[in-house]
Amino acid sequence: MIWKRYKKNKLAVGGFIFMSLCVLVSVFGYLIIPDHTPDVNTMYPDLALKKPGFQCDYIRVKTSSPAEQPNIFIKITSGWNSPFDLVPIDSVWSKTDSVYYLPYSNSLVQAIPHSSLYDTNDYTLSRTSLMGTDRYGRDLFSRLVIGARVSIAVGLVAVIISVIIGLLMGLLAGYYRGKIDGFIMWIINIIWSLPTLMFIIALTFAIGKGFWQIFVAVGLTTWVELARIVRGQVFSIREMEYIQAAKILGFKDFRILIKHILPNIWGTVIIMSVANFASAILLEAGLSFLGQGLQPPTPSLGQMIKENYAFIVFDASHLAIFPGLMIALLVMSVNFIGNGLRDAFDVNE
Repeated sequence: MIWKRYKKNKLAVGGFIFMSLCVLVSVFGYLIIPDHTPDVNTMYPDLALKKPGFQCDYIRVKTSSPAEQPNIFIKITSGWNSPFDLVPIDSVWSKTDSVYYLPYSNSLVQAIPHSSLYDTNDYTLSRTSLMGTDRYGRDLFSRLVIGARVSIAVGLVAVIISVIIGLLMGLLAGYYRGKIDGFIMWIINIIWSLPTLMFIIALTFAIGKGFWQIFVAVGLTTWVELARIVRGQVFSIREMEYIQAAKILGFKDFRILIKHILPNIWGTVIIMSVANFASAILLEAGLSFLGQGLQPPTPSLGQMIKENYAFIVFDASHLAIFPGLMIALLVMSVNFIGNGLRDAFDVNE
């Protein structure tokens, strides 16, 4: 029944499809993107600020210290270093003992022995940068995919933290009332009165700047609204006849909360969680833009905008537009999903 109601909202279905594709691409991103090195931080200064669709040929050269190839799980989660380095070239030709090539944007011909090539039979490689390169020559599409993965991961972990804390606080405050309710509401009002972004920045100063620290900091600031709404829902539900009957029958409070109250507020919790997911994405992007989020070279959508927003007035505005557009699409699709869930759980329709 809920799914039938949800399908009536075409924007919600579109948002769900787009978000599912983003999650799928993000999870398997390192297997899809051209630059699969950890943090997608391979730089080619000669290829800086290239336009979308830029194509270049490379020579594959053995690395000085080849890294051991990890298993598939490590490749998916962290990426891996290739057993060869790529040298961008304009042209290449082979002779008996060496391969001669003209480096990209360089008029000086260079030579390399066949023994230094990764594969003497197939030592060239052609690669297309779908979204061009940034000022360091890094592939923008690769960094955008991994940056989107970070945003989705922050949103997911923040939602899990906010649901655990907010649901627990709301249930306790709404069910027991009295001093417990007063103490919990005192905590909620203190956190609620603080500017969210400033509170997160203070937390990052306290617990440090890093991958997991950002997850925790964002999660610890998104639970208060959920707790207030759950508290209000429990206030009304605890006065229902079936709750009073359960108390008279001697059921323990834990059983009443889990089996009788919680199932009746799941719809509200899910809708609020989706809203918190979108808020977490924006918060992480804002923190990274201010330099308080994920630190370089780990890619982040907000950090990419910070690094490239100056190019908006030049001929490379796509460097800031693409990550900004990705943030907008992620948040918009999540909001569409939330609107669809709200309509689906509305029993009056």
